[in-house]
Amino acid sequence: MKPRNLRTFGIALSGWLLASGAMGATTPAENAAAPASAVEAEAPKDVRITADLATAINTMRGGIGASWHAIEEPIPVSEKPHPVFHNKSHGGSGWGAYPPAEDDAAWAQIDRHARWLGLDWNRVEFEQRIYEPERGRFSWDNPEMRILYRILDWCERNKADVFLQQMWGNVKWNTFPEWRDDPVTRVHSGPLSMEDFGEGLATLVEHLVKQRGYTCIRWVCINNEPNGNWSWWQEPPNRVMPLKPGLAAVRKALDARGIRLPVSGPDLTGGVPEFNTAKFDFHELLGAYDFHTYDEDFDWRGKRPMQPFDARTATWTEWAHAHGKPLFMSEFGTMANGWGGDHPGPGSYESALKDAELVVRRLNAGVDGFNRWSFINRGDLDGQWQFIETWDRKSQKLLHDYTPHPNTYFLPGLLTRFIAKHSTVLACAVDGGKAGPWQRVFAALLRSPKGNLTLAVVNDAPAAVDVAFDFRGVSNAAKLWRYSVNQSQRDRADLKIEPEAGFPLSSSSASFKDRVAPMSLTIYSTYKLRHADNGIIAE
Repeated sequence: MKPRNLRTFGIALSGWLLASGAMGATTPAENAAAPASAVEAEAPKDVRITADLATAINTMRGGIGASWHAIEEPIPVSEKPHPVFHNKSHGGSGWGAYPPAEDDAAWAQIDRHARWLGLDWNRVEFEQRIYEPERGRFSWDNPEMRILYRILDWCERNKADVFLQQMWGNVKWNTFPEWRDDPVTRVHSGPLSMEDFGEGLATLVEHLVKQRGYTCIRWVCINNEPNGNWSWWQEPPNRVMPLKPGLAAVRKALDARGIRLPVSGPDLTGGVPEFNTAKFDFHELLGAYDFHTYDEDFDWRGKRPMQPFDARTATWTEWAHAHGKPLFMSEFGTMANGWGGDHPGPGSYESALKDAELVVRRLNAGVDGFNRWSFINRGDLDGQWQFIETWDRKSQKLLHDYTPHPNTYFLPGLLTRFIAKHSTVLACAVDGGKAGPWQRVFAALLRSPKGNLTLAVVNDAPAAVDVAFDFRGVSNAAKLWRYSVNQSQRDRADLKIEPEAGFPLSSSSASFKDRVAPMSLTIYSTYKLRHADNGIIAE
């Protein structure tokens, strides 16, 4: 996008989002006005989706992938409330469930699933304890570092981009003195010495990009979610520390080593914040912006609808792009259907469909990359987030055979499978598709670097809808193949995703009709992928 007047752009884009179905036309108060039973009883009207191949919205600086972590040493779980930090799982679910790096058979399964999913923009996570357990003493060959190399080797080999993430420190030597001997407060502590913190992280990055030669690492983020009274960037008695000194220390240490990798931030959770750049005093230190979101939900439920956040996101992306920086959703998922412990809510069909819808809508709002939490996850720490099952929650040990986690693998995973990194989002307007006041049908169209088209359509209504598709600007003959997952396939780990039908396009015939199933994600793509084929990562 070319920079434009921000106020004019915000008004224009908000109007386009409403017209295209990228956001609903209702306010949160209106969303809360009708009971869910009334919403579910209504069927969306017939829909026309108009795709304009000549109009680009944004070329993604990233792609769509998932979080991979290299943290295997257990982080405390408090069965009774801790006096300072009231979380139950103090590392969330950012640790455990990966096999040893030496288990070639297990890693062959991970390789196969990640290739099927086409994970092309991955947040790769670690803690300082892994590589610098003592000040100035670095450890490059230990079990967790070898897992980190396995992850980065996969990304390098498959041309996936890496968003390199230090989650927290968890080292006594750089923890505030009054917190050092408590394993809970230690993991939440920000750095006592910012200079040592910056030097340590920069030394790791130098080791990875210069000594080991990883070119897949494209971004660096210094700390996970440095906000709230539960975060991993706290100082006694329990205050959030300013982020700017940490960013400055890392930027200085990277520059001293001749490493120009951009640093991303602020990595805050709670959804995309209201647009107020004055709240951050570190813009000059950032090469990218990133936010996390977990508590947004379908508009029609009226809990915390996505609609206001779509417009908010569009304003942030326009501002970031005007300053030459991308904006990422570096963690997303859904807590609206329950979470915590081994709760199945984060991986339920409704959560997975909502996550797919969020990606579709935020692509239209200009977001450059998406990272869903998380590729491998124990599923018994803060809910079942995983794409694949590697951990036996009953026996508390690694499984032998790794299988898809239902819903997550086939809904968000269908988007990662068919969307190449660095694709261009094209204009795509949805006319119709409402049930009562709520928009229920959403669409996003992408063109890959080599010109392949992928149109993603989400119908979050409990009724099928007839859709007329109209493509403008078609110059070369092509065929769009249909792939879909719908509510009749919920909770299944044995789905086979095959091309269901083909729809030819040409300059003289660029329209077709199709019926989109209820509560479904449907992909129309010029990629013809059999179930046995790898997903699309890079072109």
